[in-house]
Amino acid sequence: MRKIKEQAQEYFSRIPDGHRNAIQRPWDRVVDRTLRAMIEKANNNGDCIINVGDGIYRPVPWDPVDEKEFHEYLNKEDSRANAIQLKRLCMQKTFEGWKNNATYFEHKRGN
Repeated sequence: MRKIKEQAQEYFSRIPDGHRNAIQRPWDRVVDRTLRAMIEKANNNGDCIINVGDGIYRPVPWDPVDEKEFHEYLNKEDSRANAIQLKRLCMQKTFEGWKNNATYFEHKRGN
């Protein structure tokens, strides 16, 4: 496990500024998952790292390609968040329906 974290950290330390210098994601899926977790943590703590187009990088303000890809990334994140919210709402309604239905049947059995 230590080797995987070290490999992911090596990738993380090489994340460049600008789309022209983007790095590719690791081929090893476990290293990739670890790297994505590091990126998520960094993005939640004041960093700005995206993976759109040609790889992973920090977008440079005022670079038209970087700004376009940054907004594309945010739109994808918004779409994912909306899909998760919709799924949660549907699941909650279904569960509540099941719960109400079970309560109804228990009531009928008692009569």
